[in-house]
Amino acid sequence: MSERRPDPAVSLPGREGEAPARILLIRHGASEGTPEGRFYGRVETALLPEGEAQVRGAAERAVPWLAGEVLLFSSPRVRAMRSAEILRAALPVALAVPPPEAVPELAELDLGEWEGESYASLQEKSPERLAAHYADFVRARPPGGESLADLAARVRPAFAALRERARGRAALIVAHAAVNRIILCDALGVPLENFFRLDQGAAALNVLDFYADGACVLRLLNG
Repeated sequence: MSERRPDPAVSLPGREGEAPARILLIRHGASEGTPEGRFYGRVETALLPEGEAQVRGAAERAVPWLAGEVLLFSSPRVRAMRSAEILRAALPVALAVPPPEAVPELAELDLGEWEGESYASLQEKSPERLAAHYADFVRARPPGGESLADLAARVRPAFAALRERARGRAALIVAHAAVNRIILCDALGVPLENFFRLDQGAAALNVLDFYADGACVLRLLNG
């Protein structure tokens, strides 16, 4: 599937003849509020010129991992869909990537009343509430928002369906920091309590190969 050939000495044994579902998981580029560290989930924000350039760079890095039929999926948020459109335009025409298909379940974590805030602003306004939230951040919900457990419950089945559609080929998925971390935690068998140990910078590229029995090989993280 790719010009990058895995070393047989460190590949999964017995999988040599099986074509995996290759998932290229990409975070959208920098958008409004990113430089200030503001939290935006359901609120729509525009991609910054810097973010557009970051996505074009991700497209360049993605090319060596792609061959044959390539699918393209995206969160419905404007910053993700715009990133997916830029990504598609920047990829070689020979890949024949279709327009991005919006997947509602891949939308970013809903932060409720904390939308537009930053860690610093919340620390100033309600330090006790913030401390309680991070003490149990997997299950705790911002006022009127979702917990990470809620996010995982909607992302997991949607991602499993996309992975099945990509069996034997490649799929580009453009989503968000929290969504990507959920997928990566599950792929690596990492509990959500270690969610923040996985960095996902703007336009980060992750490459994962999934086999029919669910086994996964992480080829690239936060590239």
